[in-house]
Amino acid sequence: MAQSIVVKSFAELANLFPEDDAPSTVKAKDIDKSSSLVSRPDDHFDLTRLVEELEAAGVTLAKMIVKDQEERAIALRDLERYDALVQQQREADIARERASRILQEAEAFIARAFGEEAQTEAARIAEAAGKAEELASRRAEAWREEAERLAMELDLERLLLERQLQEEAEKAKAAAAEKAERLSGALVRAKSALEAGRFQEARELLGSVTSENPDNPEIASLTKIIIQRELAVKVSTAEEALWIARREFRHDPAGVIARLEALNIAGLPASLARQVFGEWARACSRLCRDRGLVAPLRYAPNPGRGAVLARESAETAYVVVSSLGMGPSWRSGEAVDDGRIRRARPLR
Repeated sequence: MAQSIVVKSFAELANLFPEDDAPSTVKAKDIDKSSSLVSRPDDHFDLTRLVEELEAAGVTLAKMIVKDQEERAIALRDLERYDALVQQQREADIARERASRILQEAEAFIARAFGEEAQTEAARIAEAAGKAEELASRRAEAWREEAERLAMELDLERLLLERQLQEEAEKAKAAAAEKAERLSGALVRAKSALEAGRFQEARELLGSVTSENPDNPEIASLTKIIIQRELAVKVSTAEEALWIARREFRHDPAGVIARLEALNIAGLPASLARQVFGEWARACSRLCRDRGLVAPLRYAPNPGRGAVLARESAETAYVVVSSLGMGPSWRSGEAVDDGRIRRARPLR
């Protein structure tokens, strides 16, 4: 049984191992040297040589690409030759079938013809048809054999796929060119319409190509410009109408109302829209007083939009006197239902 050893201090532990058995000490300078070698494994890396090799590889690759394109072009020409052989064989088969029918018809006619001249002519036609049938049959067979031989030499399935891919690529290229032409034309026409102030036409022209080019920056930029200019014109028109309304509402409230009703208030700045609404309401109030209308009301379901309602007399129903931004259903003189009347407020 092995005897156990109890160690009570590091000194006692050191006594268990003679100096000869201890691992050799690594010198500090050796450690520094080895760590230096490890930290720089690429001291002999030749960047210039690597770049030269890469350039050479690039040249080789370019040559291979050109060679492959040439081989592909040759193979596709062979495919065209195969197609021509197949087409010739089909045409020869059609000619053979036609000659066979004529031969059968001529032979049938000979059997029932009464006149000697007719029989002679029919026999001549039958002979010619027979020769044509034989010749067409030989040519069809020869072209068929040549096509089959060529097909064995070619990777026909791969070539057919390559041609299909090329045709699809050409179609895609043509479609892209047509798309670019439509975009270019629409942009030119939209810019022209914009400069002429035909904003709706400009928007419609851009809309015709937006679905095909949803992320096109030119469309986005031009659309933004159209919105800005349209708003600028709308604001200018509204400000001019306001100036006239403030000057003329006392002696011509009907004219002021008509002018303000004609404004497109959608999208106007909130402060300007409130001013338009206020002047319109004031002109309506003046018109109601001038005409002696009874208990005028203001129906305003949304800010900047509303209608003025009034009665001709205490016994008559409420009708629309004027509306602003309410759409074509709110025409002057139209009757108003009780629900809307209850939600209206007195016009002051």
